[in-house]
Amino acid sequence: MNDKIDLSILQFVEAWRLMCTAAPGCELHSAAGAEYIFSGVPIPFFNVAVLTGRGVSGEELRSQGQRAREWAETRGVPWLLVVTHEALAVGTDGAAELDGCGYAPLMPLTGMLAGKVGPAARVPDGLELRVPQDDAGCEAVLDVNSAAYGMPLDAGKPVWGRRTYWNGHFPVLGLAGGEPVSSAVVMMVEGYRYVALVATAPGQQRRGYADAVMRHALEMSRQACGECPTFLHASDAGKPVYERMGYETVSTHTIFMDKRFLEGH
Repeated sequence: MNDKIDLSILQFVEAWRLMCTAAPGCELHSAAGAEYIFSGVPIPFFNVAVLTGRGVSGEELRSQGQRAREWAETRGVPWLLVVTHEALAVGTDGAAELDGCGYAPLMPLTGMLAGKVGPAARVPDGLELRVPQDDAGCEAVLDVNSAAYGMPLDAGKPVWGRRTYWNGHFPVLGLAGGEPVSSAVVMMVEGYRYVALVATAPGQQRRGYADAVMRHALEMSRQACGECPTFLHASDAGKPVYERMGYETVSTHTIFMDKRFLEGH
């Protein structure tokens, strides 16, 4: 591992491999400067092309975008292109270059690293922390994320909504009034505790739910796997929460989508 930028890219690639290879139609493809990880499930989040090169020029970025489009077109599923800003050549405007070849930015992500995150000092009043023990509980993790991010995830339930998938991982649900309102999962990725699927349902934010649920998942993974460092890729909404927990920014990324796909959907 050369530096934290490479670490961030590797964590993204390996975390998505860990998730997507559970799907029967998964395809993995390695190319010069890119990794393709397609679950085959018709959810963009689970089909990604991740650029892995360093010092990427504007010309190379456009070429990678075209090659990714050509590879993905025959797969028949929505997908995302992940670009790391620190991996671009100095002065390269990734958004401008990709706009010129038909991509639109969908959302920013921040790669964040922490050596240690302790358990919650207190669980918010009215919040019950529960480890899903059946398919219904695992489907609820997807339901919470779907509501939080406005992203339909029902098509993923036959894969990630099954308790058998989460054996060996650490999913946690937060319930208020008996209803799932928050979620987080931790997976072991290349010696790091990788945090994913952190979400809080609309109308339930700013109550400390995500903090408590995520800390519980991290504590479970610490007890099972030891005090490994922890990594995540944060949305803008989640970044302040993670900073308060002790995570530090190591990289910045943007997720892009083909404009033709957006226009067609």
